[in-house]
Formats: sequence, C-alpha cells, structure tokens
Amino acid sequence: MKHLLSGLGTLGITAAAANSMAQSLAPFLPAAEDGGASASSASRSMQGTGGALLVAQLKASGIEHIFFNPSSGAAPFFDALVDEPKMHLIKALQEGALVAMADGYAKASGKTPFVICARPGFPNSMTQLYNVWKDEIPMVVAVDYVNRATLGEDGFEDADHLENIAHPITKWNWVAQSADKIPEVTRRAFKFASTMPSGPVFLAYPEDILDEEAQASVIDQAKFEVSMKVRPDPDLVEKAARMLLEAQSPLLYVGDEIVRCGAQKQVAELAELLGMPVTRDGGTIGWSKAFPTQHPLYLGTNLREMRYPAHVDVTLNLGGRLAYGERIQPGIKLIQVRMDPTNLARTAPTDVAIFGDLKFTTADLIAALRSMATADRLRQISQERAAKTHEYTTTMRKFRESIGRETWNHSPVSFERLGMELETALDKDACVVAESDSGRKMEDFMSFGGSDKQYFTTTGAALGWGLPAAFGVKLAHPDLPVVSVVGDGAFLFAGPQPLWSYARYKAPVTIIVCNNRSYNNERNRIWNIGGRQFQTGRDMTCYLGDPDIDYAKLASGFGVEGEIVAEPSQLQAALQRAKRATADGRPYLLDVHIERNGIGATSTWHPSYSIAELRQRKV
Repeated sequence: MKHLLSGLGTLGITAAAANSMAQSLAPFLPAAEDGGASASSASRSMQGTGGALLVAQLKASGIEHIFFNPSSGAAPFFDALVDEPKMHLIKALQEGALVAMADGYAKASGKTPFVICARPGFPNSMTQLYNVWKDEIPMVVAVDYVNRATLGEDGFEDADHLENIAHPITKWNWVAQSADKIPEVTRRAFKFASTMPSGPVFLAYPEDILDEEAQASVIDQAKFEVSMKVRPDPDLVEKAARMLLEAQSPLLYVGDEIVRCGAQKQVAELAELLGMPVTRDGGTIGWSKAFPTQHPLYLGTNLREMRYPAHVDVTLNLGGRLAYGERIQPGIKLIQVRMDPTNLARTAPTDVAIFGDLKFTTADLIAALRSMATADRLRQISQERAAKTHEYTTTMRKFRESIGRETWNHSPVSFERLGMELETALDKDACVVAESDSGRKMEDFMSFGGSDKQYFTTTGAALGWGLPAAFGVKLAHPDLPVVSVVGDGAFLFAGPQPLWSYARYKAPVTIIVCNNRSYNNERNRIWNIGGRQFQTGRDMTCYLGDPDIDYAKLASGFGVEGEIVAEPSQLQAALQRAKRATADGRPYLLDVHIERNGIGATSTWHPSYSIAELRQRKV
C-alpha cells in the first residue's frame, strides 16, 4: 500500500486524493506476504517443495493420521513428515487393506482420512474404494504420478490417464498441474469428499512437482467447509406428517444417514410417538445399526412381504438407500427423507420426497405431528400400535431364543451360539466390525444401537474389508473394545497382511475368524436356483478346505497371538482370554470352527487337479 501511495505522489496527486484512491483499490491488491498482523490467521504464505506444501495443507485440514503404502515418487512428501511428530504414518502392506483401514476410521470418527500409495499399486485399492463409494464415506485417495516431462511415453510405471480408472467410483478426480497448486487442489478434494452426499476423491501428484520449490497459500480447511445441516421444506414436512397421522398401518424404514446426521434419538422419539414398527434392509444396503435392535418396536430385516405388519399403507424411509423399488408394494404410499438427491426417489414412486438433514427433518416431523394432534390422540394411536408390535417382537425374540437353545451344543460352533456368547462377553461400549455373510444370523442374538454396542459393516460386498476396517475403527476409538468378526473367505481376501499392521501399531482388537472352510452363503445362493451343481451334489466353486488353514498359526507368523476354538464349550473361555489380551494392549485372534449349513453343507467334494501329476518324469 505504501508503495502505491508513493507512486501516486510522484504523479502530482495530493496525499488526500492518493489515500482515497488507494483505499478504493485495496480489495484488489495482493495480500501481505510478511505473515504479519495484516495476514489472516487462517491463511499463510509458505515457500517449500510440493511435498512440504502438501504436508502443510494436510495439517491445515486437521489430518493426524496418514494411511500409506510407500512410493518412491512421493519421497519429498515423506521427507517433509520427518519433522512433523504430530502427524502419524499408518502403513498397510497392500493397497486394498489400506483403503479399508481408512474406511473403518472414517466411519468410526466421522472424519475425512487421507490415503497415499504408489501409482502401480492403486488398482489394488479399487475393490475397497468401491465399498467406500457405495457407503458414501468421505476419503481422499492420492498417488504419485509420472513426471510431467515423460508423461505419455509409456515409461516406468506410466499409464495413460490413470486418474480415469477411478472415475466411476469417485466424486471427483484430478491431477495437480504445478507445485503451487498442490494446497489448492488438496483443499478442494477434502471439500468435495466431505460434503454430503459424501464419497471418495482421487488425486494425483506428479513426481516432479512434489520435488519442485514453490510458494503458495496454505489455508485452514474450515474456510471451505459447506454445512449440509439443511432444514427441510416445511410444506413437505406438513404433508408427510399428515400422511403419517392418517395412516392405519405405517412402517418406518431406517438407514445410515441417521447415523451420519446424529439423529438416532430423534428417530427413536418419532417411532415411539406414533408407535411405528421399525425395519431396515437385510441385504447389503446399510453399514450401521441406526435404530436400537432390542427396542420393542424393532422388527429387524425388511421383507418383500412383511409377516408383520400385514398390511402397510404408508412407509417412511429415513436415510436409507432403498435400492430395490419393488419392495414398495402397489398401494403403499412412500415418504422419503434423504441427504442424497440422486438416490432420492430413484427407483420407487415417492409421494413425498424430502431433501434435508435427518436430525432437523425428524425433529420437524415430531413438531408438526404434535401441532396437528392432541397429546391424548397421539397417546391413543401409539399405545395401540406399540402394544401389538411389542407382542410380535416378544414372540419373535422367544422364537430366536428357542433356535439358539436348539443349536447351543452343535459342533462345530453354530452362529447362534457365537452371537449369544458374544452378547454375554462384550461390554456395552464395544464396537463390532462384521464381514461374514453367513454370520448375519449371529446379529439377531446381539444388542446394537442406542446405549449399546456400535456396529460397522460395508454395503459394497467386495470381500476383504472387515479385518483392516476393524484396525481403522480401533484407531478412531482407542479406548473402546473392538471386535472384528470375519468369515474365512473375507479374511483370505484381506491378506492376511493386515495382521502385520495390527502387530506393528499394537492395535488391541479381538479378531474372530468364522472358519467353515466355505463360501457358505454363496453356495446356498447358487444351489438354490437348481442347476447341475445342485443336481449332482458337486460344489464346483465354494469349498475352501483342502488345504485346511490354521488361522491361529498364520497369525503367529505376524506376531499376533491366537488359538483354535474347535468346540462350543471352549468358546466363552477363549473370548475371556482374548478380552484380557486386548485389555493388556495386544491383538488376539480366535480361529472359531463354525458349522456349515444350508444346501449341500455336508459335502466336502471339490474338483481335484494336480499340477505335480502333469510332470513328465525322466528315467
């Protein structure tokens, strides 16, 4: 500013006039670069390598943990981390496990994680990136990129348009063009990833710009955050409230956005206000338990034709993907509340489609209902419905308990027994991270949501998520007990290299491998449609025995303690040993021999083939 005033003075302009002109031009002048009092506390100019600029911007974005797999092209970035003791490197030995770790961390913490890996390893991350995309979880995934001078020459680790590989399963993808642009594109990536509906973002940083010196502004990420705590249209809320009030048999369908918006208490209050029975999708459409599973209004899995209530006339979907429109039968009125306008009213004809924060919208629905009906009328509606639903859920709970008693002594261990033993052994603040297709029946015997245990899974159904994701949940909640329940197939998809990360970072998680030597549910689905495998009793694809894997011995090779649980009578004592080990700060693995069930479950036949027998022996 003083240079401008001096220049205007040399032109013969009076001091007063020069000062007036300078003040009018002030908004268009460059910001002060001396970092003095005139500089914004949320922004600072910095000189350094592209790697150092990236580290500085990540700090300004609140990043404490960097999920990584080493890459030589990103060396300037890791060099810049040497003097940043408050930023912690979390390494995985394979890129898919890396992304799944970050996914578990994001779900448990509500934060947007940063992942970086080498460009040739990026395709390894795609299965787990798909899971992140399906669950709408915020994440920034970055790679080092080929040097700009050799781009397109098909050189070392080069691939034309690598960023386009990620396009179908990311919200945004970008290649940084220069070192001074690194902070800007990084801020933009975090903004896109975290703004609901959230999702993963892909960034590429060319090797040469990570090593290049530049000056750029590092700005707090808070200056680019967009609040999505949006109030719904009051007219639509009133219309929805009136439909619910007039409904004879309404049904509440709950989804993950309830958890993302922190609306669990409001949703439970709404259900109780009208005595509405509550359900959720039983397939792969939800990664959380958004409603207390032991609540007397909770029915459990949604079915195409519900046993109860028999004749639904209005369905209220709060925060669920509701992917299958055919589940809404003709004649049923549908109200949907979502934070995802793309999915809202995507497949099912919707009478009232509301875009809005789930917490605000549910609170507004409650207020609207109370303004339309007296407390006595609402109490009369609620008590009658709630009594019928409570009678039904009590009957179903007793029925499940009877099944549990029938399978209690099954050997190998039944999933029912495993669920009941876990319910006894786990504390109410435990986090259960589940990836076991057959093991869903276990969840019927456990309590989740409300003041009880937290639950995490993935809806993408790309195997290999559960073991590394549980590590990420523990990283987010170091003071809470974490249990990973994975099928043997899911465990093998994951590695078992995530165990290395458990040992390296001393992550005290109880790992339960449900070992039935089979893709059990996959076989059931295949054989259920008939075909030659069913007709001949030959399982061509799903048997995992021969060789039979000793998962406890496998874990010991990575420095993780473990044991085999072959009989149901051994289970509770083994769970207590695992609990003591994790309380002492050590991970512990239980290789639980689980029974196979369903069509063809007793068969161990599989196509035999020996490469050794192909050899032509020389005399």
